[in-house]
Amino acid sequence: AAAYGLTVVEEGAPGGRRPGNLPARDEMGRLVSSLGREEVTLDEAAREILVTRRRFPVGRSRRRVTFAEVRRLELTYEVKGPFETFTVWALIGLEESRVAVAAYQGYEGWADPEEWREFARELGRSLGVEVAGAGEPDSGTL
Repeated sequence: AAAYGLTVVEEGAPGGRRPGNLPARDEMGRLVSSLGREEVTLDEAAREILVTRRRFPVGRSRRRVTFAEVRRLELTYEVKGPFETFTVWALIGLEESRVAVAAYQGYEGWADPEEWREFARELGRSLGVEVAGAGEPDSGTL
């Protein structure tokens, strides 16, 4: 790198963090997040979460969850190789089954953790539930 006059960045994202890695809303104002074969739509007007899973070779399965069934939200952070994943999970029912409400996967260091913490807190206020892992250092999550 020195021969070409380039600087070496040994950790983090080239050029620093990039804001705006939060999930987008669709034309109806719903929060839509896709992860693998699963698409999760959070509809605040209808007060429900719609989980659509693609089936092989054709077809879809749908599951509707009302906001009243959501016990709490959990923000997690995971690193695998050069990629980081921020995920906001909704823990549903007494058995606390997990549904990924919003997620981001990209190169490590690109997303701003504080932006995701604030997003999770705002989502928790909207749903009327507490958020675990949005800043508690001993929680085992972010």
